[in-house]
Amino acid sequence: MKKKIQIGVVLAVVSMAVCGCGNSTQNAGKVPELIEAVGVDMDTAVVTRMDLSGVTSFSAQIVPKIEKMAFLSSGSIDKMNVLIGDKVKKGQLLATLAGGSGKVKALKEEIASLKEENEGTNQQSKYDIDMLQENLNDLKKQAKAAKSGKQKTMLKSQIVEKEEDIKIAKLKLEQQKELQQLEISQKEADIKEAQKSTKNSKLYSTIDGEVISTSGGSGYMVQGGSVAIQVANMDAPRLKTAYVSDSKLAKASSYVAIVDGKKYKVEVEEQEVSRQDIEMGNYPKNSWFDFAADHVDAKVGGSATIELYTDTVKDALVVPANAVYRSKEESYVYLVEGDAKTKTIVKTGTETDAYIQIESGVKEGDVVYVEG
Repeated sequence: MKKKIQIGVVLAVVSMAVCGCGNSTQNAGKVPELIEAVGVDMDTAVVTRMDLSGVTSFSAQIVPKIEKMAFLSSGSIDKMNVLIGDKVKKGQLLATLAGGSGKVKALKEEIASLKEENEGTNQQSKYDIDMLQENLNDLKKQAKAAKSGKQKTMLKSQIVEKEEDIKIAKLKLEQQKELQQLEISQKEADIKEAQKSTKNSKLYSTIDGEVISTSGGSGYMVQGGSVAIQVANMDAPRLKTAYVSDSKLAKASSYVAIVDGKKYKVEVEEQEVSRQDIEMGNYPKNSWFDFAADHVDAKVGGSATIELYTDTVKDALVVPANAVYRSKEESYVYLVEGDAKTKTIVKTGTETDAYIQIESGVKEGDVVYVEG
């Protein structure tokens, strides 16, 4: 018995009675292994040409945009001010790390103590200079009143020494003040660093939203840059689908979301998948799309459809979508030749839900097996 499948208006379908179990890959330089007939009917289709364009659809969930928030510094949490489920406002303090504010306070107290101590030390140095100055004045008076030349000479020598002592004392006071100011300046620099650290140890919400996760409570260690709190922005919906491959996304000329009958342009969030993950078949579970417009009529918790539109490919060589099989490394079809079918590697191009463009591996007029 023969069956027929139509592709557009030009895709003629023929049927052949074949049979067999097992597959063989056609490799360059080797004769493909054919599968012997066992008298079982199968569906087939003729490889033909047509203008190919269409839409590939994916079901989507409307979910909130998640803001991931992290401390800039590492440390232990001093206080967690929110719980999961709490509503928060932009700029609200969510959590703080231990140690920052205490260090600033201690440094300020040290500076105040130093200034008080320095004031007393400097005042004593001034008293010492004043005493030296009084001694100098007395010596000058004595020298002026001296009668003998020997006495005058002795007093003049003492005057010179005393003047030198005063110069040294004044220089020491000046240097003493410079060292004191240097120490205070260093403490003030330490305060600025501590204040910066204190600022980095406070975590504020960047949006209005709802807390959906926290990294722990008081005493919990966190790393700077690692996510500590996540807040869901219920007013910023986005779309989540099952993973859509890069090849499908690349072949689409535009992405559209349909929500309650309304169409919105969307943009896909890029995801990096390593070559090793690709080889192992480890792909992300989901793909994420964001609305291009700032305001859309979409409510978190609802559903939508993502449509990938492809540009029209003129005179494309096509087969039905269910004629193409895929493994991790390749795509292939089964060519029907006489009473046997042969596994044949193909390169695919534009895809729709119904048809797939074949860029190489088969030619127009070939007959391929179609999975029923």
